[in-house]
Amino acid sequence: MAAAFYFCTQKQGFHEDEYYTYYSTARTYGFYVEDSRWMERETYRNEFVVLPEERFQYGLVKLVQSWDVHPPVYYWVFHTVASMVPDVFSKWIGLSINLFFHGINIILLTRLSYLIVGRDSKLPLFVTLFWGLGPAVLSGVVFIRMYEMLTMFTLLCGILHIHTVQRNEKKLPVLRCLVPMAAVTYLGFLTQYYYFIFLFYLAIAFCVWLLWRDRNIRNCLRYAISQGIAFGLAYLTYPSCLGQMFRGQRGAQATGNFFNWSNTAERIGFFYDLMNRYVFGHLLTVLLLLIPVLSGAVYLWNRHAVKDETERTSVTDDGQQTVEFSPCFWMLAFTIVGYFLTVAKTALLFGETSNRYQLPIYGIVVLVVFMTIGELWRVLIAYYPECGRYKKYTETAAVILCLVAILLGHWKDGMMFLYPEDREQIDFAKDCAARDTPAVYLYRPGEEWCVWDVTDELFAYPKVYFAVAEYEDILRDESIQNADSVIVYLAHGADAEEQLDRILDSNQNLTEYRLMFEEKYCDVYYMYGIIAQ
Repeated sequence: MAAAFYFCTQKQGFHEDEYYTYYSTARTYGFYVEDSRWMERETYRNEFVVLPEERFQYGLVKLVQSWDVHPPVYYWVFHTVASMVPDVFSKWIGLSINLFFHGINIILLTRLSYLIVGRDSKLPLFVTLFWGLGPAVLSGVVFIRMYEMLTMFTLLCGILHIHTVQRNEKKLPVLRCLVPMAAVTYLGFLTQYYYFIFLFYLAIAFCVWLLWRDRNIRNCLRYAISQGIAFGLAYLTYPSCLGQMFRGQRGAQATGNFFNWSNTAERIGFFYDLMNRYVFGHLLTVLLLLIPVLSGAVYLWNRHAVKDETERTSVTDDGQQTVEFSPCFWMLAFTIVGYFLTVAKTALLFGETSNRYQLPIYGIVVLVVFMTIGELWRVLIAYYPECGRYKKYTETAAVILCLVAILLGHWKDGMMFLYPEDREQIDFAKDCAARDTPAVYLYRPGEEWCVWDVTDELFAYPKVYFAVAEYEDILRDESIQNADSVIVYLAHGADAEEQLDRILDSNQNLTEYRLMFEEKYCDVYYMYGIIAQ
C-alpha cells in the first residue's frame, strides 16, 4: 500500500481513457468543438467536474455509459466520490477509489492464497508481496479506470467458489453460498464485461466438480439458476449490456478478433510478454521451465524410491512421494488459463497499457505458479531429510531473487500511466497563459475527442481557439492576428507547414515557429516574432 500510494503521488498526467472517466461521470452539456470558435476554460472544465447542481445524478451517468461500451457500476462509484467534492478536478478523486479497492484486493488475494495453500504456509504472504510490488499491479492502481474494482470482484468470485468446494456440503446453501455468488456476479458483470469471461471458466470447473462429487445434476441446476437470476437482474438494470457486448463497436471487434485464428500465436505471445515483463520481472519463462524439470526429477526419484518410512515424509505405501494438488487448485488453474487465452484473443492491443485487461488474474497466476513450484520442491527435498537444515536458506534465497527481479523490472520496464513528462508541458502552458499568449488547437474533423489528451494543459489557458486543420484560410480572430506570440496544438496527420503558414499569414507579427513538444495526438508549436523572441 505504501508503494501504491508513493506512485500515486508521482502521477503527473492522464491517459485519454482516464479523461473519459471524468467526462462520462461529470458531463454537463456534452463536449462539442466548433470550428473557428473560442471555448472558455469554464465551459471546457465543466465537462470534467461535477458541478454542485449535478451531484448524485446516477441516471445521467447510466445514460452516458449506454452510448459507450462499458457498464455503469464503476462510474456510479466514481460519480459518488466526485459529487462529494463538487467543482474539483483532481487525480485523487480516481486514485482514492483505486487505493481503496487495491487495499481490499491485497486482503482478498492473501485470503485466497491461504485457502489454497493452507494456514501453516508462508507462501501466501510471499505471493501477495510479489504480486503487490510488481509494475503491472502498481500501474493498475494509478490507472483511473475500473480494473482495480474488477479485480476485487474476480477475487471475491474465486473465494466464494473455493469456500463452497472446501465446505463440501451436499446441498448448496442458498443464503451462505448461492446468494453471495449471485450478488458478486451482478456487481462484477456491471463493473466490466471481462468478469463474465472469468466466471464462465470458473463455473465450468465448479459444475464439473459438483457432478464428479455427487453424480447429480440438481446442484448444478440450482447454481445455474442463481447465476441466471443475477444476469437477468443485470440486464434489467442496464439493458444496453447485451448490445455493448455483442453488437457495439468493441463487441464487434472482440468477436472478430476471437474468430480470426491467423493472429492467435501473435496475440498470445504479446500478452505473455507483458506478463513476463510487468508481473514476473522477466522470470516467467524460467519459472515455467522449472516446473517440468522438478516434475521430471520427482518422477525419476519415485521410480527408484526405497521403502523407508522412517526417513521420509508424505510417502505412499510403496515409498513414493505424492504431489498433492486439491480440486480448488485445478479449478483456479483452469480458470486463469481460459481467461488468459480468451482475453488474449479478444482484447485490444494498445502496447504495454493492454496489461489492464489481464490485471484481474495476475494475482491468481502468481499464486498458481509459485504453489506449483513449491509443492514440487516439497516433494523433492523429502527424499533428502538431511537437506531440511538448508531449506530455510534456499527459500530465503528464492524470495530475495524474485524480489530483486521485480525491482529490476521496475528499473528496466518502468511504470505505466504516470506521464512524468506532462509536468513540463503543463508548466509551459501555465507560463504562456501568464503572458496572455493565445492558444490555438487545430484539430482534424472526426477526431475532436483527441483534444482530451491535453486537457490538463488546456485547463491552464483562460480560453482556447479551436479550428479545423483541413482548411488553408487565415485565422481572422483579432486576438490571434495582433498577438506577439501564439501557442499552436496541431493534430497529427495535418500538414504542419501548411497549417503553421496559415497562422503566419494571419499575423504579421509572427515570423518563426519552434516545435516544443511531441504529444500522443498533437504537436505543440511556439510561434513568435522578433519582439517576442
